[in-house]
Order: sequence, then structure tokens, then C-alpha cells
Amino acid sequence: MKKLYIFSYGLYPEQITLETLAAMRECGEVYSHCLDAATARKFSAYAPGLRLTAGLDRRQTAEAAARGLEKHDTVGFLTYGNPLFLNQTAAELIAAALRKKARVKVFAAVSSFDALVNLFNLNKYSDGSLRVADTATLVYRPVFTPGTDTLFFVPDVLNLPANAALKKKFVAAARKAYPASAPVYLADCASISSREAAVLKGKISSLPALLAKVNERHTLFLPAGKKSRN
Repeated sequence: MKKLYIFSYGLYPEQITLETLAAMRECGEVYSHCLDAATARKFSAYAPGLRLTAGLDRRQTAEAAARGLEKHDTVGFLTYGNPLFLNQTAAELIAAALRKKARVKVFAAVSSFDALVNLFNLNKYSDGSLRVADTATLVYRPVFTPGTDTLFFVPDVLNLPANAALKKKFVAAARKAYPASAPVYLADCASISSREAAVLKGKISSLPALLAKVNERHTLFLPAGKKSRN
């Protein structure tokens, strides 16, 4: 039976697991949307059939990997972080593989969520829970829970020109939910871009200025605190 393996190097190549390296060796070809030529050389011994798809969109990447299944019994897709966490390319690949009647296997990897738990010492939650939010979805109807530690992933969508009005709505909802002095953090975890994590701290009152510094690697962290009296 044809097989598609979806695996990840973690946040940077040194975090790749022995399990993933073994799986890569099984693949006739490995496709990756997140490597440049220099970084790809780190994996050349394990995946000589590595194909870079940085110039392709999600659908084209999925189609390329599916065509690989016509030539090989096993094809791999190398991504970063958790292979299925907010990864639309992986979802496209799974759908394409299933259309080819191929078996799909996903391998676990270190994710930004793991790094954030360590970075903010999220060993015990303020109310017994931790909220993980997809900003790309919540931007249309922002919901804030001041009593719960909250991680907002992909906050860079707020800075898209088409989302200018939605960004104002997001900021207004945050200011209504939290006191002006409530802390807010932007975390850029250690990654293939930088081995050192970087954290920017601000307040709800200065949230627009903090959001102006967001890049595609940032996560927005709002720790639990008192509710606003507004």
C-alpha cells in the first residue's frame, strides 16, 4: 500500500527525532515547503530525494507530493513545529493522499506550544485550564477570557491590510475585557531563524503599538488577571 509520511524537524533541525530520521530514510522522495537550499543540506544524508516546494502554494505542494506517490511506495512531507497544528498545507496533503488511496502516518514533533509552556512557565494554570486561540478565526468575533491564561496563535493576521477594521475591533474587545495595566506579551520562540527566544512585553493600553511589531513567528500571550471594570 502506498504511504505518505508527514513529519517535522521541530522548531529547528537539531530537534528532529530519531523516529522521524528513520521514517525519512524509507521515503523515495521528501517534499518540504519550509526549507531553503542551505538548510536542506542538513537533511541530505537522510533524504537524498528532497524536493523543495517553497515557490508553490498549498494546493500545488499537495499535488506535487501526490504525484510522487505514482513513482514511489512511500513519500514524505517535511514541515516544522507540530505537523498538524494550524498547518493547512498538511491538511491539503492528507486529502490528496487519501484520494490516491494512500495510507497517511503523522509523526509527533516539538512545537511552538511546547516552547511556550517552558518560556512562560505554564506548569500550573490560574483557573485549571489554558486557552489556545486561533487569531485567524477569532478576528471576526473576538472573545477574551481574562480569568484564563491565553495563547493567541498567528496574530500576524491582524496586520493584514484587509483586516484593518477587524484589528480595531480586536483591540477594542481586549481593552473592554482587561484593565489598561494588564500585561501582554509577544513571544518569538527559538526557531530555525534564531536559536534564542525573544519576548516583548507591553500593556493592554499599548496593545496597538505592540501588535505593530508582530511577525509571522509571534504568539500573543495574555496571562490571567483581573477583569476590566468597564
